[in-house]
Amino acid sequence: MKRLSIFSIKRSTPFWLFSLSLVFGLTLPWLIQDGMFQDAVLYSAVSNNLANGIGSFWFLQYSALNLEGIPSFHEQLPLVFGIQALFFKLLGNSLYVERFYTFLMIILNIFLILKIWKIIFKDNNNYSRLGWLPVFFWIIIPLTFWSYRYNMLENTVSVFVLSSVLLSLKAVQSKRGLFFWIMSGLFIFFASFSKGVPGLFPVIFPLLYWLTTKKISFKKSIFYSFILVCIPTIIYLILIAFPESRDSLSIYFFERLLGRTTSMPTTDYHAEIIVRLLMELIPVLIIVVLVLLSRFRSIKATLSENTGYFLLFFGLGISGTFPLALTLVQKGFYMIPAFPFFAIAFGVLITPILSNHINKINIKSKPFKGLTYFSLFILLGVFIVTFALRNDIEREKEVITDVYKIGEEVPQLSIVTVPDEMYYQYDFILQGYLVRYFNISISPYEEYHYYLKEKTLDVMVPDHYKKVELPLTKYELYKKSD
Repeated sequence: MKRLSIFSIKRSTPFWLFSLSLVFGLTLPWLIQDGMFQDAVLYSAVSNNLANGIGSFWFLQYSALNLEGIPSFHEQLPLVFGIQALFFKLLGNSLYVERFYTFLMIILNIFLILKIWKIIFKDNNNYSRLGWLPVFFWIIIPLTFWSYRYNMLENTVSVFVLSSVLLSLKAVQSKRGLFFWIMSGLFIFFASFSKGVPGLFPVIFPLLYWLTTKKISFKKSIFYSFILVCIPTIIYLILIAFPESRDSLSIYFFERLLGRTTSMPTTDYHAEIIVRLLMELIPVLIIVVLVLLSRFRSIKATLSENTGYFLLFFGLGISGTFPLALTLVQKGFYMIPAFPFFAIAFGVLITPILSNHINKINIKSKPFKGLTYFSLFILLGVFIVTFALRNDIEREKEVITDVYKIGEEVPQLSIVTVPDEMYYQYDFILQGYLVRYFNISISPYEEYHYYLKEKTLDVMVPDHYKKVELPLTKYELYKKSD
């Protein structure tokens, strides 16, 4: 048995090396550089503020004006910001803190995907050792590696929903089922307390498990679903009993959630998110089709082998994406927490075929050794490239370079006046970096000690401001005359 185990591990080595090369190659070179997607800058700024005593857990702070005229920040629920604030407190204010946090989310997602995979195939060692397959499918989904280049909330939500499903799987296979169901419900609360309603979709697991595997009764599936719904409901009811948390949750629910879904659509038709899902899954679907065609004559037997688990995880993926079509507020990265389940589902589907092909490989052959060395070379190359890029700026280079120079002149916690044409509350690029690195806000509504404008913007600077001689590329900074 020991000899067989070593033999199997060696057989999987190049595939693991290649999969990890993709995971790190598609994320680390971006994580090491300065610059992020604007929503990620916003989240980092809010978390860093909380770590430095600006705002509170229930009443977070972004900038002097915040958003929508609300005196505190309620664009999202506070859990992820609270967790990230702990990282800032422990590790300082470096830009690499949110990068380290994001990298940790990558590792946790991979770990949880593998734990779920091992539970699915706990009675089949050959299939269990193909844990690299769902990881490979997960990372080649374009939105996946895009999201994990930046500090997106969905990265953490994905950890919570995977944890919930892992615990639910343990629950249906354990004598301590009630404990696991309660813990699963707790992680559903964590997911919803990070991203709101989209984090609730794992409550469907018991019904899907009954429907796809028939390993529990319908009555039990209803009872277990009831537990998963009750846990977050009870916690929210407890939170509502306290004035501070009640006020915070009320602002989020009535002024942000309901207000945004009715007055700020991001698309013109409901099915857009479904079309986007199909587009994102194209790389996975191409590989799945090619593998299935390689065993076309026995495809029926292959598809029936793991049908139940394929449908279970595919159903979870659908549950995490299709409900997003109910509103016209849709962004592709909202689907990120559902992608691991699609990756697991399609991995389960083709595992019998792929396992058969891999078992035929001669691990002593030159092609196999060549593939192993090539994969190792790629992985090492990723780390070398990442190290070489450590001082670069990945995006918004002119803005970020100017922000650092502005921060040397303007005191922290200042408010800088900008023209009306430069202020849009949902543009987190300029102000996001000013807040994240120097706690500097901008405002068009009052004349403060400093005035900032884009060089190409044709506006009159008030006479009582004198230009500050800074080597700025994109902006001009002015200071009130003494």
